[in-house]
Amino acid sequence: MGHDQLFKALLQGHFREFLQLFFREVADRLDFRTLRFLDKELFVDVPDGGTRVADIVTEIKNLDGEPEVVLVHIEVQARPEREFARRMFEYYTLLRLRRRRPVFPIVLYLRGGKGLREEEYVESLFERELSRFRYASVGLAQLKPQEYLEVNPLGAALAALMNRSGVGDPLGLRVAMLREITEGVVEDAKKFLLVNVVESYFRLADDDAERYGHLLMLEGHEEIREMEMTWADEMMEKGRIAEKRSTLLRLMEAKFGHVSEAIKLRIEALEVPEELDAYVERILTASSIDAMGLG
Repeated sequence: MGHDQLFKALLQGHFREFLQLFFREVADRLDFRTLRFLDKELFVDVPDGGTRVADIVTEIKNLDGEPEVVLVHIEVQARPEREFARRMFEYYTLLRLRRRRPVFPIVLYLRGGKGLREEEYVESLFERELSRFRYASVGLAQLKPQEYLEVNPLGAALAALMNRSGVGDPLGLRVAMLREITEGVVEDAKKFLLVNVVESYFRLADDDAERYGHLLMLEGHEEIREMEMTWADEMMEKGRIAEKRSTLLRLMEAKFGHVSEAIKLRIEALEVPEELDAYVERILTASSIDAMGLG
């Protein structure tokens, strides 16, 4: 699972926890019973003529004064980019005009960034400032994991991307992160996403991995050990399914030529290994893509 896909799924599953973790004063003013994710806010009217899709856009009621519906927009960035502030300003403007709602914009940097701060985009003409746009910024790499580890399970997972330079025992920190996730999350799907962040971004060198394995064998770590084994099994299964999808698509392209985007999306949606195997076998006798039954 790539950066974008993983963190979009993570934020959708832990949206409230994300705001409580970094923007408590904002979270306290929102009615999360009214939360609604707006599916694929696609912009074709951007100034450079391209097409963009906002990462996360939600609609939610604001509890301040007379309740009103507001938008929360979150962009996930691998690291800061030179033109990103202008892009955030364009997103804000397009969202504000299209939805006619106040917007609270946030960028989440997985690498780089400067901790919790505001960033801004300033537009000027003839030495005159025309507009100044500010948005919230979360740069995980500058934050201290000890300060977020026990706030909620999402904080424990995101600690994997935070600054561990002042941590005395990194292996103990990793165990503590997984313990918070294990004890704080009931739903398997949400737990899997959080563990996936830890496993993907808190990598261990060979020597540390060996010591970590011995550490998990100590009494009291049984649940963490079981959870990591379950994660590893699931990732192996997902890898097998991804390989089967790739094989199916390659065989279809070899036999039938061009495969439409709609069919590719249908193949990407297949999750059952036996079903994928059946489609692979069907290629032997199918005379056309339509005969495959994937339409």
